[in-house]
Amino acid sequence: MRKAVGIGGLRRKEAERLALSRKGNELAQREIEKLQEQITLMKSNLEAFVREHQKEIRSDPVFRGKVQRMCQLIGVDPLVSRKGYMAELLGVGDFYCELGIQIIDICVATRSINGGLIDLDDLRQRLIRKRIKGSEPIAEDDIKRAISQLKPLKSGYRIISFGTRKMVQSVAREMNPDNSTVLALAQYTCKFTVEDVRIGFGWDMDRIRSCIDDMLRSGVIWVDDYDAVQPEYWVPAFFSQMSGSSLGI
Repeated sequence: MRKAVGIGGLRRKEAERLALSRKGNELAQREIEKLQEQITLMKSNLEAFVREHQKEIRSDPVFRGKVQRMCQLIGVDPLVSRKGYMAELLGVGDFYCELGIQIIDICVATRSINGGLIDLDDLRQRLIRKRIKGSEPIAEDDIKRAISQLKPLKSGYRIISFGTRKMVQSVAREMNPDNSTVLALAQYTCKFTVEDVRIGFGWDMDRIRSCIDDMLRSGVIWVDDYDAVQPEYWVPAFFSQMSGSSLGI
């Protein structure tokens, strides 16, 4: 028969438990302090690295993207840290502000043509043509970062995907799932017909017509009714080969 544990034994066990808990907390706190020291050292080393390679960072968009990802890994946002200190070191504060303004200019100038939807690569090419000769090269990642800085404007600027295509939307309008599905269907040919949608997805005519009418109203698609029986619907945002010069931008 087991002997009952007395009051003294219970107190000893509670004291041991509390002692172990305190010791565990002390060890955990030491580990946290060591980790914080390591992160502080890494941030200091990163700042030194950025100072040393400023010229390369500003001139090489691929290298710039890698450095920015290093910043993110250790919890440093170059655009907000220490009131722009890292942004100044990286030379990206004014760069992204200027790039964001140019993105808005291009999106507004082309909105009447593409309904506020422009191919990401098309936008990049237009930006390259628009920027002053000798300006820093720009990469897709630069455009994504510049667009992320436009969020406070609440004007709908965001990057969305249709199949393999990445597009920049510049209007505050949600793209419903049916619209996205049909646009993905046209990602390679830049066009579709009612029959393409019916065969591809098995939708009834009411659903197809509702989807098409919605995109026609918003200007995302154009209709070519040369064939009155089977008109074709074109997606101008997919015309990456369209000449920006013909649009005056």
